[in-house]
Amino acid sequence: MSTAPFELETVKEVLNRFDMLKKCGKVVVAVSGGCDSSVLLHVLWRLSTEMDLKITAAHINHNLRGNESKRDEEFVRSLCKKYGIECRVLDANVAKFAKERGLSTEEAGRKLRYEFFEHCAEELGEGAKIATAHSLSDCAETYIFNSARGASLSGICGIPPVREKIIRPLIEFSREQIEAYANEHGLEYVTDSTNLTDEYTRNRIRHGVIPVMKEINPGFEKAFLRLSKNLAETRDFIELETEKLLEEAKTEKGFDSKVIAKAHPAIKNRAAALILENFGFGFDNERTLRLSKSFGEEDFKEELSKDEYLVQKSGIVFKEIKAKPAKKIPEKDFSEGKISLTGEKSLEIKVLSYESFQNSYKVNSYVLKDTFDFDKIVGRAVIRSRTEGDKADIHGGTKTLKKLFIEEKIPAEKRNSVAVIADDEGVIWVEGLGAARRARLSEKTVNVAAVKVCYEIKDF
Repeated sequence: MSTAPFELETVKEVLNRFDMLKKCGKVVVAVSGGCDSSVLLHVLWRLSTEMDLKITAAHINHNLRGNESKRDEEFVRSLCKKYGIECRVLDANVAKFAKERGLSTEEAGRKLRYEFFEHCAEELGEGAKIATAHSLSDCAETYIFNSARGASLSGICGIPPVREKIIRPLIEFSREQIEAYANEHGLEYVTDSTNLTDEYTRNRIRHGVIPVMKEINPGFEKAFLRLSKNLAETRDFIELETEKLLEEAKTEKGFDSKVIAKAHPAIKNRAAALILENFGFGFDNERTLRLSKSFGEEDFKEELSKDEYLVQKSGIVFKEIKAKPAKKIPEKDFSEGKISLTGEKSLEIKVLSYESFQNSYKVNSYVLKDTFDFDKIVGRAVIRSRTEGDKADIHGGTKTLKKLFIEEKIPAEKRNSVAVIADDEGVIWVEGLGAARRARLSEKTVNVAAVKVCYEIKDF
């Protein structure tokens, strides 16, 4: 690949081809002071009048290299003053931030940088872009790094020319071309001493792998540019076909796995990744392939994060969130009148003679469920939620309330909200199930306790 400096017109062609500055009059330029970013600032400064651009430089002092970090900051300030460009600087304690967040120094620095760039762009106003100095050489290094990690197709496509408001005007130019441009225009820049060591993986690739690739093919970076374009086209096609497939498979509850199962493996695998992402689950190659192979097969339920499950049931893949248990009903003395329980729920209790009860109520199985013999209360009666060991003979012999709730298919998360009336001998009555055998109405009943469950509907 040619090491001759690129021309301004070739940069404009890249800007136009990727619509980098479409409807944009404001650009935040990320400037470290190194060769690449110094060249980027110079290029955009030269284009600013012609393209009616307002340029703001953004620099971060990471405070990781002592006096060298301060030197970089002063250089960037001086460079911006020379061009008449506004310069914004963030004085960051990256080491402290990394320790607090449990991040590597590299990750912490990246996070702080992009947060700062985003903040600067927001202050410039709607439509402002963020320009970074990523080059073709950076793309090639990223490709090798991600390939070594077994990354997905998207991961080996290299660094995209445009991602949301981030633009990369130098993305198709090699580091050699950028350095040649700097030499031709007599540009000064600073060198980060850490770039000269092999302490970081990217540096080992830059110093050890790239030279070998160029020995094999002197035009390696140009060949990579063709490869990255082909990979990006393939990725975009798979993405488009996957979106069509998921739209076809979409149901009210989730996605029809049988529809997805018929797709080509490449589309099916991408669909699995997008479904996991859509449901808010983290995904990696193993998890994606496991889901992909499960489409259209046996039902499953897998907890992928705390109390959140990926489920395939009756051919539909969906997300299930374990409901939180209802709050327990605070214990209250049993008495006539309206007794508030939790939230909008209350019990309305009447005690009346058996004769009055028969005259006042149309007696049927539903009404009988909400009554019991008042005179069968032993000692103190209370209203509460179930407690461990509660038993009652309501139907089919004496059983624990837990077993009765399971038989009645009462969801586990709602069981605490079921009202129970109990006395010194145990359970007398259970909401929705009725009275225990020992307290049911009979020919000998004198006084009837009638219970009505009430819900208050609140206005919004």
